[in-house]
Amino acid sequence: MTQNLERFIFCFLLFLLMVQMFSCHQNGPQTSKNNKEQEDNSLTLTYQDTLLKYLSLQDFKDQTIITKKVHEFGKDQYFNKSGYNWIFLAYSYLLQDKIDSIEIALDYLDGKVSPDLRVLKDYFRIRANFSFDHVTNIGTMEKMIDAKEYALENKSRFSFLFFNLLANANYRRADYRQALRDNESWYSYHPNKYDPHVAQAYQEIKFMQYIELHDDNKLKETLDSCKYYANKTADSAIIMRMYNLQSQYFFSIGNNRKAVEASQMYFNYLSSSKMLNSYAYANLAKNFLNNRQIDSAIYYFNAGLQFIRTHKSKQNKLFYYQNLQLAYALKGDYEQAYFTLDSAYQDYKNSIKNIENNRINEINTRYETDKKDQAIKLLKTTNAFNYQIMVQQRWIFVILFALIFSLAFFIYYRNKQKLLTNINQRIIAENRQLILEQKTRQNQLNPHFIYNAIANLQGLISSEQKSKANQYLILLSRQIRDILELNREEYISLDQEIKSLKNYILLQQMRYQDLFDFEIESGNIDVDDVMIPPMLIQPFVENAIEHAFKNLDYRGYLQILFSQTSDQLHIVVSDNGRGVQSDKINAGHKTSLSQIITKERLELLFNDLKQKATIEIKPNYREDNRGYRVEIHIPLVFTF
Repeated sequence: MTQNLERFIFCFLLFLLMVQMFSCHQNGPQTSKNNKEQEDNSLTLTYQDTLLKYLSLQDFKDQTIITKKVHEFGKDQYFNKSGYNWIFLAYSYLLQDKIDSIEIALDYLDGKVSPDLRVLKDYFRIRANFSFDHVTNIGTMEKMIDAKEYALENKSRFSFLFFNLLANANYRRADYRQALRDNESWYSYHPNKYDPHVAQAYQEIKFMQYIELHDDNKLKETLDSCKYYANKTADSAIIMRMYNLQSQYFFSIGNNRKAVEASQMYFNYLSSSKMLNSYAYANLAKNFLNNRQIDSAIYYFNAGLQFIRTHKSKQNKLFYYQNLQLAYALKGDYEQAYFTLDSAYQDYKNSIKNIENNRINEINTRYETDKKDQAIKLLKTTNAFNYQIMVQQRWIFVILFALIFSLAFFIYYRNKQKLLTNINQRIIAENRQLILEQKTRQNQLNPHFIYNAIANLQGLISSEQKSKANQYLILLSRQIRDILELNREEYISLDQEIKSLKNYILLQQMRYQDLFDFEIESGNIDVDDVMIPPMLIQPFVENAIEHAFKNLDYRGYLQILFSQTSDQLHIVVSDNGRGVQSDKINAGHKTSLSQIITKERLELLFNDLKQKATIEIKPNYREDNRGYRVEIHIPLVFTF
């Protein structure tokens, strides 16, 4: 009995020992796996914290810092397979302004990735084509909103990045209330909102938005908050930047003398710190101009232009030329004001030429990149086939190699033909667009009109009509500015188009000494929301003034009417001139040219079958067999 009990106890202990050993064998790999996952998660957080540190204030660092950090992270094998290596590489390309390379780096993240990696991929893809100095197009706005919604839905730490882009985009689109709301969301979702640098940046952005909203009470309150957080940062550059904000505040409340003093303090700091930029010259010169210190304003505007040329800055020089022209006009130096306008026009022509060259270079680069990608893919496919064929028998090798090579060549040849056809069609379409834009601008910026306008200006100056000459020069500068600025946009608001038309007609009234009256009626249309292609109506208004009102024995009358149906904008331009009988040769040709160019523009803009645009000219439409009437129907386009 005792032996049986001892045998039972021994077997039971042996069973427990085996169970323990089996359990250890099973738990060992599981524990190791859990430790590995914890280590990977810790590394992922390290990568994210580093990106948050650099992206926190949209303060992009020197790319050498990123390169050094990538080299440090590269020592961990997990970094190279985590996907963050491609994010850091895209970040480095962004700092080097290598836009095409950013897209290539992000393409390696295609497939199943974590939500945070998807958010960062969307951000860098949008940021690569985003400009903080120009109006954001509708397509980019939609991409930013979609990316923001995805980031919020997945509770990403990087959601705040899209609110910053949206705030900047809406600020450039003059939707300052929405920009203010986006800025509030940026700060609300910011992981480091209690950092004084973040708080100060938030208050400074609010300050710029309140300036545009002309809210002086909020402006003073926000300026005080900016100073408080600037002192909390203990950063001398941020503290000195408060002088720049003070100058803008003083200008907003009409204290131009203090605005000049504050901007001089900030300018002197930047100069002593060797951190001068073109914006500092522009702000100081503008404050001098507002304070009627004309000579100082002219000096710093010219110095700013020289700074841009020397440092090859990308800032738009039109602001400098416009204010220089105004300064010379206020000084009474109309000859120099004219030369300034001419410089602005020459700079515009050069910028258009550069844009065209950049587009051509971009197309060539894209073509070469696609060709290299095709060559790489073909090489990889061929190597894979060769490796498989080498392990087979010799007779199978010959047959399969011939078959695969033939098939690959056929696919490559067909894809290459399709690619070349698509590229050729795209180049033809873009060339057609460029040629049409060039013809339209040449038709709008009529050299005879410019020469006659300058001749009239010289006549006013010679006859000592300085007040009228100054008014004429201001109207002329506005007209040239509208032509240079509005033509850059595919669409502008109806309000901008009406203002440009009024300015042009007032200029022509001064030129022809009130030979005619005019009326512009928009009815109950919301002119701020309805969009229209720029300078669409101006050629027909020019025809009416230049031809219909010539040698009339009665007072001319020009009428421009805008009306709205459910999905169409109806535009009518009519006059009471002599019609075809008065000038049927010249007028006929001029009208035909304007009609052809306008039709081509409408075909390019509204080439969808669901969006139809028409134009119709009715000569001698009045009961007395006089007058011209132009009717244009275009689809309604609204701003977002």
